[in-house]
Amino acid sequence: MKILGGRLVERYIVAAILPYLGLSLLLLTFVILAQQAGKFVEILGSADPSLEVVADIALGLIPNILIFTLPMSVLIGTATGLSKLGSDSELIAMRAAGVGTWRFVSPVLLLGFVFTLVTLYIGFEIAPKASSLLRDAALKVTLSKIESPIQPHTFNTEMPGKVVYVRDGDQARGQWGRVFIHWQDGDRELRLITARNGRLDVTGEQTELVLTDAVVTTLPSREGKQSPNPAQSAQIVTESSAQFRLRLNTGRNALLKKFQERRIEIDELDWRELLVKARSAEGADRITLLTAFNKRLALCIAPLAFALLGAGFGGRMKRLGRGQAVLISIGAMLLYYLVLLGGEHLSRSGAVPPQIGSWLATALATAVGLISLLINERNVSGGIHLRLLTSATNSGYPKVARARNSILLGLLDRSLLQAVFYNFVLAYISLLLIFLIFTLFELLRFISSSEWRLVLLYLLYLIPLASMSLVPIGLLVAVLVTYAILARRNEVVVWWASGQSLYRLSLPTVFFSLLISVALGLLQENVLPQANRRQESYRAQIRGGLNRAMTPTGVQWLSVPDSQRLYSYKYGNDGQALLTPVVYEFDSEGIHLKRLLSGEEGKWRGNNELEFKGAEITEIGKTKMGSLSRVEKYIITETASAQSFKPLLNKPSELNSRVLSEYIISLKNVRPDEIIGLRIALYRRSADIATPIILALIGIPFGVFFGRRSAFWALGTAIIIGLLLWGSANAFQQLGNYRLLPAALAAWATPLIFTALGLLLFSRART
Repeated sequence: MKILGGRLVERYIVAAILPYLGLSLLLLTFVILAQQAGKFVEILGSADPSLEVVADIALGLIPNILIFTLPMSVLIGTATGLSKLGSDSELIAMRAAGVGTWRFVSPVLLLGFVFTLVTLYIGFEIAPKASSLLRDAALKVTLSKIESPIQPHTFNTEMPGKVVYVRDGDQARGQWGRVFIHWQDGDRELRLITARNGRLDVTGEQTELVLTDAVVTTLPSREGKQSPNPAQSAQIVTESSAQFRLRLNTGRNALLKKFQERRIEIDELDWRELLVKARSAEGADRITLLTAFNKRLALCIAPLAFALLGAGFGGRMKRLGRGQAVLISIGAMLLYYLVLLGGEHLSRSGAVPPQIGSWLATALATAVGLISLLINERNVSGGIHLRLLTSATNSGYPKVARARNSILLGLLDRSLLQAVFYNFVLAYISLLLIFLIFTLFELLRFISSSEWRLVLLYLLYLIPLASMSLVPIGLLVAVLVTYAILARRNEVVVWWASGQSLYRLSLPTVFFSLLISVALGLLQENVLPQANRRQESYRAQIRGGLNRAMTPTGVQWLSVPDSQRLYSYKYGNDGQALLTPVVYEFDSEGIHLKRLLSGEEGKWRGNNELEFKGAEITEIGKTKMGSLSRVEKYIITETASAQSFKPLLNKPSELNSRVLSEYIISLKNVRPDEIIGLRIALYRRSADIATPIILALIGIPFGVFFGRRSAFWALGTAIIIGLLLWGSANAFQQLGNYRLLPAALAAWATPLIFTALGLLLFSRART
């Protein structure tokens, strides 16, 4: 009885919960942060932000993630920790020693209360500031991007009425060479501007493009037709200028005004500001503000409700394992957020007051927790001893006999494969459910009552993409947990004593990781491209009510450097013709225009020959200025292939490796600067497939080493390794994008480093 005196029982219960709570918090935060990686790309775009801006974006995301992960980790940690005490019969021992239900629950509630205070502080003080910081960082990135909107070897079509293309230049210094501008506002006359050099001049709120050795060619435009050719040569006007200044409407003024007069969003308001605005607002605005306040407050109180719910679950799951406790907890969280979503919709529609709709989920979790505790009070003991005896009987000789009858698998292989497979399925399902839950919650404001079918389809087609990221991490967790438990129970010592080395112990797991890699390869090549197209389509419909095309529409632009030509055209729906094509042909230096060629239609013939139907040829050079000729058919020979003229696909994830490789080859000569990212994406595919094997090589020695201390250390190591792997892969990819590393090395640097680490650990492991 002495060991149960004082506060030792309470400390023991808290000590049993905290490792799982901390582990859940780290793992959940990591998974959701990985899920939010797309938001980094969306915010940063193609800009080159400073480290300060990147840090602001990271700091803006993490507090808003913690509002969700803190309550979730309390539920998982409480249910898992208490189920461990129950499965080890420690709860029965405590109750037999006179520890009542409420003494057993009091440390759990105290833990929930502490995390509630932390979540309240984050939700109402830190998260609003973080949201404001995130939006300011996004505006800064956008502002820095439009201050230098022109990139060499890239068509800029973002400025109204203008298409700008620069062949040479230094973006960092803001200097460009061989500039081409296609300038037309509506049905006005068309201006084609060429210049030897150019630079941006940003003064106050104005942005001007200063051109030297410029030539401005003005042509009439015929309504309803893309062709710029005039009906009479006299209508062509050419002006030369040593310096030409062109004001660019980059949207900088509007953005500066938006930055200075930005309206504060609801998620940027703390609790005082929310209440003040709610009191002064009326009608729908008042309901929206009250709903936001009560929803945020309910989420911040959720740790206390989840602690109560976890205590009820943990007491009832003493006959189950910790894996079942995790799955049941994740299922409870999914139900909680669905009820929270429904309550929020009821509040916004005015069906119920915000004070009721926003609190439905938290009240339900509290009620279920209380009911579970009352039931546990009446069922203190059960048939656990009988079950353990039956389990021991059923898991003894018959399994050994089955193992001996197996030709290919012995007892060691079967037991390791079963353990790794079970832990992998548990980890993967848990991570996937968390990923989908947060994705669903992120789409709440876009979902109406009639769009739930689209939401379910979107989540279904999102699973392959999520699996490519979560399966390797799930395998790492499974390997570390399996071998940590073997080491913790000294089973590895028994196997070593029987002559089995660590290398022999690793064979079943390496074989399993090889199967996982093969499955990922098949998924990536045969399922992922189609699934990504479908999920992008459904996401576009949910967010904007539109089914956006997967390929660009409208006028396409293409540069062919070797032939000194630029093309503009519309790509035919049949994929066989160019509609209303126009060819802008330059002089030998590639600076000024000398000829325009247009047609009603362009079709490819053999040997890279492009045939124009209904062609019009306009000479702009000094010798034949304005001369016009028309022919029924005109053929030009081009160094680029027909594949190069297809619309640029910005998402390589929607192509399999064969198609992506062919696409890169077709772009090699015409868009060399745009294929860097595509090359890295292609190389990363093979690297991603090899990742499960690499993580298995790392996880086995780490699991054996840390397992001698605690399985918690092994799981914590899995999270750290996952973070390092994810961060390293993205860092090397950015180095590749900046052309500081070759594409192959940028994709394979992280796998090579971690492979070397795994082999080093194996070589130094004692067996």
